[in-house]
Amino acid sequence: MRMKKANSAIALLTIVLAAITAACSNSGCIGNGSSIPLAAFYDYATGRQGSMEGVTVKGVGAPGDSLLADNASLTQVYLPLQVSTSTSSFVFDFNIEGIAPDTLTLRYEAVPYFHSEECGAMYIFNISEFKVTHNFIDSVAVPNKVINNEDRISIKLFI
Repeated sequence: MRMKKANSAIALLTIVLAAITAACSNSGCIGNGSSIPLAAFYDYATGRQGSMEGVTVKGVGAPGDSLLADNASLTQVYLPLQVSTSTSSFVFDFNIEGIAPDTLTLRYEAVPYFHSEECGAMYIFNISEFKVTHNFIDSVAVPNKVINNEDRISIKLFI
């Protein structure tokens, strides 16, 4: 009789531990949790990623504080897109005397998306067009036109 109760207790304990282990899955939310494009600086001549000294980056017409970097040393910067419009613009001031700031404008469609219970809902941005002034920035490439919560470089700024 004692052996039967001990086996029942072990079986119950095993079921409880299995339920707890399944509930505490460590897979969770993968990625950065929000859909924000990551822009990085590249050397036009070599194609290698590099850094820029003294860069100021501002969002144009963004609500609240639009200052993303202030006279900073950057290799990359996140550029948050506005959900309420289909375009967002960003000013890159390289703080070089005699060279005007550049403006990058992205045109996109914001698509609501429910990712998972852990991540919740977010927007995915489908970039349809982009343009940049060419004061200091030579060119732009957008290798990832679908902006989701993957932490990857979506915009390459060639200097």
